[in-house]
Amino acid sequence: MKKFLFSVILCCSMHTLFAHAIWIETLTTGKIGQPQKVNVFLGEYADNERDSVQNWFSNMQAFTLFLITPDGQKEPLTVVPAGNHFTATFTPKAAGAYVLSIDHTVQTIYGDNKIHYYALGLVKVNGSLKGIENIPAFTDFSILANHSKAPKLHQPEKVQLSYKKAAPAGGDVTIQSPEGWAKKMKTDQQGDITFSPAWAGRYMLEGTYTEDASGQHEGKDFKKVWHCVTLCMDVAK
Repeated sequence: MKKFLFSVILCCSMHTLFAHAIWIETLTTGKIGQPQKVNVFLGEYADNERDSVQNWFSNMQAFTLFLITPDGQKEPLTVVPAGNHFTATFTPKAAGAYVLSIDHTVQTIYGDNKIHYYALGLVKVNGSLKGIENIPAFTDFSILANHSKAPKLHQPEKVQLSYKKAAPAGGDVTIQSPEGWAKKMKTDQQGDITFSPAWAGRYMLEGTYTEDASGQHEGKDFKKVWHCVTLCMDVAK
């Protein structure tokens, strides 16, 4: 009975973990010399659940938020707890695409899985996309969108998963809307999916991929690596 109860608790905790994601929210446009505020959340976006920072599991509070400037310089940003999220700021010094990135491995092994979280954000400063190629160059697992235009209601949007600059086999993208609606889509051979936003507002795109890779992490054996990357997309009417 004790073994059964432990198995039930473990399955429930793994379900909660795998439903969770870490994501970045910020304005997607900015101007030279004006401070840009960045918020980092952990929770379930579609359910509008954002965990209080003291309840973040394992070593999730130890994440590092990086800023990649248009000229390819990478620097950590100072983050501070703010209730149900962490916050940071940066001030752009030049026009171009400023990439915000989190790349964090969970300390605890869950089941046989090592969990690797990623989160991305992009700020287009003074209307320039100079440096947009820094996204796949600075993160192993990324979700790429067309940042040359503002997403609009009922207009097709194509996004692409990329793992180490290639399409991951068996990747999924979950579209989570501001209305609580969510849909998971399987990527094609190029790592692409296409969807048409049905509501205006902020969407969270979540890409996942399970890698057949085994080894040891923090002294524990694992048989697979579960990768999860997020990107927020603001859809205009």
